[in-house]
Amino acid sequence: MNNIIKEKAHADGMGLSQYLADFLLATFADVADNEVLATLINTHENADIYKLHCDITIFSGQLEGQVQLDTANTLGLVMLNNKAEQVNLASIPLDDNGRIFISDTDIPSAFIIGSMSRDSKWIVVADLAESVRCYNAYRKQGIDVTVLTCLIPSLLNRTVKHFAEVHQVTIVTTSQYKAKVITPLKGVNVEAIICEHTLIYDALEFGADYDDLIADAEIINLQALGKPKPKPISQKLPPVKTLTSTMMPKMIWDYASNCAERLSAPIEYVLMPLMVSLGSVIGTRLSIYPKMYDNWEIVPNCYGAIVGDPSSKKSPSLSEGLKPISHLVALAKNKYNEDKLEHDTQKELNKHMTKAAEKQLSELAKKLATQADDATEISQDDLKAKAQELAEAKQSDDLIPEIKRYVTDDGTIESIGELESKHKNGMLVKRDELTGWLASLENESNQQARSFYLEGFNGLGSFQVDRIGRGSVFIDTHCLSVIGGIQPDKLEYYLSKTMKGLGNDGLIQRFQLMVYPDPLPNSKERDLPPDKESRDAIYNLFETIDSMQLGDFMRYGANPIDEYHKRPYYRFNDEAYQEFMNWYDALKLRAGEAEHSIIAEHLLKYAKTVPSLALIFHLVDCIEHGTSLGAVNINALKAALAWCDVLESHMMRIYSTVTDSANIKASYLADKIMKMVRKGADKTDTTDWISHGFTARQLIRKGWKGLNDADGVLNALEILVEHNWLSWQEVPSTGQGGRPTERYSINSKLTELI
Repeated sequence: MNNIIKEKAHADGMGLSQYLADFLLATFADVADNEVLATLINTHENADIYKLHCDITIFSGQLEGQVQLDTANTLGLVMLNNKAEQVNLASIPLDDNGRIFISDTDIPSAFIIGSMSRDSKWIVVADLAESVRCYNAYRKQGIDVTVLTCLIPSLLNRTVKHFAEVHQVTIVTTSQYKAKVITPLKGVNVEAIICEHTLIYDALEFGADYDDLIADAEIINLQALGKPKPKPISQKLPPVKTLTSTMMPKMIWDYASNCAERLSAPIEYVLMPLMVSLGSVIGTRLSIYPKMYDNWEIVPNCYGAIVGDPSSKKSPSLSEGLKPISHLVALAKNKYNEDKLEHDTQKELNKHMTKAAEKQLSELAKKLATQADDATEISQDDLKAKAQELAEAKQSDDLIPEIKRYVTDDGTIESIGELESKHKNGMLVKRDELTGWLASLENESNQQARSFYLEGFNGLGSFQVDRIGRGSVFIDTHCLSVIGGIQPDKLEYYLSKTMKGLGNDGLIQRFQLMVYPDPLPNSKERDLPPDKESRDAIYNLFETIDSMQLGDFMRYGANPIDEYHKRPYYRFNDEAYQEFMNWYDALKLRAGEAEHSIIAEHLLKYAKTVPSLALIFHLVDCIEHGTSLGAVNINALKAALAWCDVLESHMMRIYSTVTDSANIKASYLADKIMKMVRKGADKTDTTDWISHGFTARQLIRKGWKGLNDADGVLNALEILVEHNWLSWQEVPSTGQGGRPTERYSINSKLTELI
């Protein structure tokens, strides 16, 4: 047989195979008087029909070794189980008066006409003559069919159930016998074709069209009748809030909203890099003291991340949000080029001036040495002045211009430390994909780098890097800002480790400006021009802040430096101070009630985030109005608190990818299954999952979002089984060894949820 299902070589069938070796295959001459058997041998060349020329002792079952069969005038039909193993023998009388006898009725089996191919239609029939007519009729229509003949009507239901374990089987009957088919087989993988008056294959023999017959017949999926009703899987990512125009100064909103509109991306994707870079430009030059009397000081550097799938436009959004600071980088490069040209020009002049000065100095020295002691033509001071002029020219050659740095994409802690020690105001670390950055910090040999970033979040401490052979780098004020994008499943890996207590040092919790927004509904590609007015306004804002000195900050209401304050600073006004203190008390209470310690730690770090945002908003308002607005007021604080409320909703969504991981992954898988059900069929590895089910391994190979690791897949499958979306079955291992296979079948009643 071609394409026969042989999932294992079963030892139990070896006894029958050896027994059959003593018999000869039946020929057409042996069955000439029996039309059915003659058709099988003559037309189908069936190799499973033997001449029984002697008595046979029953080889297995309850009657093993006790009864002999009188085989006179009979043929033997070999019967197979659902693994295509020879397990039974039936004696078929050549005349119509004899009785069919099966060697062991305790073993489910059938006489097979056809290939038992997975791709064929399996039809179970009780009567042998009817089986031959059925096979011929379907083959005449070009339909690949396997007919399973149980030979004895009383064994029909058990035969159906046995073969339905590995493949859907079909029963064709008339409406008169509909109840007799449906009642005992409800819940079995059976397709029942109910014809009104005559069987389909009877009509096919007379040239009827199969499609017309099927259209008129009632087709019932008996498996669905016995399946429990699936319960809805409604678990999705927790909802998030979005930022609005009332939560920030107008120029920030105008720029970000125009960028987001042109990109068809969530506005949060632009605002996070914009705010992180703005805080970085302010850096350590300005601070805020949130309390009225305490010396708790905060500078407005932030760690931020935008979370989204690969197609969510994280990278272009990141680029748009960082364009204002990139504008400063371009200006700094232009200034450096100008300064370098000026330096090179002066150096060239100095070269010639030095030669002249050296010559003049030499001549003066000779004259001084030869003139009379009482002469006053050349003095020692003249010689010293010329020597000083020469030294200054040489010294100016060594004053090579340096480019002002704002951003680094990928630097070692030594190189970043050197940049910080030179430029004093902190540094923005930008990574298009944070995955590699986080992975590098996981390395045991890179723990100092991890400490470097952990301490850089505070923005006010010092840090020293020591390397053998490379000396030391001391950073007086270690202030870092970090921004980048990351995919949800990549972030989940690090969150999972953190929330399990492995390597929880607070790094992830420092990403306060981290958002995971919903994709825009039905977002279409746009082709809109940039808003030049809002772009110029935000560029001018960055330029203004970058150029501000102590006096400028004081003109906008900042307090001056003194022996206790190293930089100009703000405090809250009375109203904002009281509001902040009340909020802070409530924050600590909520953190104490948080379900997970990681969430509590993240909440408590909002105590730095809120004053930082309020300081930024207040400074921008002052610049926009062109005047001092005094201490940080309630408007700036309320805007910062509104941001905090939005950021907290995103934080809860992000952490839920771990805390509620199983339910979220189950919803991902449920969506995929519903798409299959709507389509009707989805061929995967040449197997129809709807009809034949699937394994966890096959699911992992698909690499679907959130379903590419074994633990996550098994958890999702378990939930779908509990909700009656799937049923689970253990398929025994083959005779060749190996573990049993766990196979999942899709509930056909899912169509009710469409």
